[in-house]
Amino acid sequence: MSFFQRVVAAPRTLLGAQAQPAQAAVPVTAQPSTVFVELGSVSQQANIARNGVQVPVVTLNPAVLENVLGQTTRLVPKVVSQSIQAGVSVAKGTTIDLVLAQPASLKVKVLQNAFVPLAEETLDTVFKNVVRDNPQVQSVLARNISATSLSTADQATLTTALTQGGTAVTTDPGHTIDAAFNTLQAAFTFGT
Repeated sequence: MSFFQRVVAAPRTLLGAQAQPAQAAVPVTAQPSTVFVELGSVSQQANIARNGVQVPVVTLNPAVLENVLGQTTRLVPKVVSQSIQAGVSVAKGTTIDLVLAQPASLKVKVLQNAFVPLAEETLDTVFKNVVRDNPQVQSVLARNISATSLSTADQATLTTALTQGGTAVTTDPGHTIDAAFNTLQAAFTFGT
């Protein structure tokens, strides 16, 4: 009997009831933001390869490494794409290619439907200047998945934040609320 089965059966046993045999587990669909990891009794090792060749485990001198890392700038790369669509379950051992980038190096112009006045800014800069310290903008971005779902008040919130930052939202191509939302949403996702 597994630990889980004993824990579930224990209250019944304490009340004088007979423990029921364990039934088969029923699969449960997780919410998209929930990740389940099977931690079995055997240690799992990632199979990391570069150009089809396994990347070996390298033994490092901890004292020297600590000294070197203490003198470097911390990088925070973000996943910009992956070979298997997010949310798709895959079998153990499936290869997934990830493309990582630093938000400080990604310019707004890499986005489809970018907000033109901010095209030369990095997503990290837009995050720090428009999104990070503005809870109202963060709320709008968190509640909406596209510009088409923005209420008039939400549009005004984003327009005001951008205007205060020195950029105007207009009806000109690349200057629209749709382009502004798309750019701010990307900055919210990639900002550090």
